[in-house]
Amino acid sequence: MAIHLSESIKLGFSDIMMRKVRSVVTVIGIVLGVMCIMVVLAIVNGMNQSTMSWMNERGGLNKIEVSKNWSYDWSKGGDASFSLKEIRYLQAQLPEAEAFNPSAMDWELTLSKGETRYTTPILGVMPDFTKVEEWNADKGRFILDRDIDEYSNVIVLGTEVANTFFGNRNPLGELISLEGQQLMVVGVMKFRFMKPQGGEMAFSENSLGYLNQRCFIPISTMISKIKPDSKISSIDIRSTSPEAAAELRKKVENIVLNLKSGKRLFEVSSAKEQMDTMKQNSKIFGAIFVLIAIISLLVGGIVIMNIMLAAIKERTREIGVRLAIGARGWDIFLQFLVQTVLITGLGGVLGILLGYAILNRVGVYLQMNVVASVQMIWAALSVSVGVGLIFGIVPAIRAARLDPVIALREE
Repeated sequence: MAIHLSESIKLGFSDIMMRKVRSVVTVIGIVLGVMCIMVVLAIVNGMNQSTMSWMNERGGLNKIEVSKNWSYDWSKGGDASFSLKEIRYLQAQLPEAEAFNPSAMDWELTLSKGETRYTTPILGVMPDFTKVEEWNADKGRFILDRDIDEYSNVIVLGTEVANTFFGNRNPLGELISLEGQQLMVVGVMKFRFMKPQGGEMAFSENSLGYLNQRCFIPISTMISKIKPDSKISSIDIRSTSPEAAAELRKKVENIVLNLKSGKRLFEVSSAKEQMDTMKQNSKIFGAIFVLIAIISLLVGGIVIMNIMLAAIKERTREIGVRLAIGARGWDIFLQFLVQTVLITGLGGVLGILLGYAILNRVGVYLQMNVVASVQMIWAALSVSVGVGLIFGIVPAIRAARLDPVIALREE
């Protein structure tokens, strides 16, 4: 007499309900393991999403950065800066670049107007800065090509600087002093804001707040009038697409290397490659903690296997009766395997529900976004069912191989 799969499922549920305490103890390990998988995957998803948001706020995945190589052995000599001639040459060699902006920066220059003073980073830039950073002026305008050519005394303020000097008044057309030069305010940048994640919240309420404190002047004005000793030490380039960024980065790296006589004074990096590296690191981080969770599931699986073996011992006579009246070994095997999978599947569902319920609390505690996804739910459920299949096979085989004559003699 063959036992249908639906009958095996009914028998499995019946046995679970008859042995409630044993069933609860059995699934606890599965619940905790699946819950840990849910939470870890949600944290990794949140980290990836936050990283992507940060990249997008800083110019997106099209961006390529040329900056000082701090790992270079400076005892070999070399000057990690570019002349305007080198900048023009490099720009001419990159016709495929969508935008090109070199920067000369001084971290602490003091702006003054009347009695008010404000010390802030000042950047000498080109008009393409807005394209590279995807950050435009909110009031007035940004630096123009003619400002570069004419060494114009103009300045674009960050919102915090504008508020410090002018409050609610319109700053456009006003004059402000910098290193003995009178500069005309021609624009105010858009306010930048990004909610901090994790430990950042202890230091700031705005991850991009430092950008609102910066001011921008023509790069020609910076290196000729404001700080003649300042150097062009960084370049930001925008490619036409994230896919094109990797190839363009290699080309930029080769040109810069040739300009500097083969000395790796500069590091050339693309946001796309940085993002890929960060994702890879987060996957490794996630894999380590998922592995720990899976170990707890394996321990739970071993407990389930032992309990199922004990259950078979208790139900030996019942198995003998079933075999005696026509049940096949396959039917007995399927009955006990289905019961094991039901237990682990139930633990998986409860673990998913519990994990989903505590995600917000975990996010608040870690002060970061945690993001659930359908894929991680299926992954957690698949792992829990897989544990049932793996650790249910041995008890199911033992039950299926029982001799009905010997089984019927069992008391």
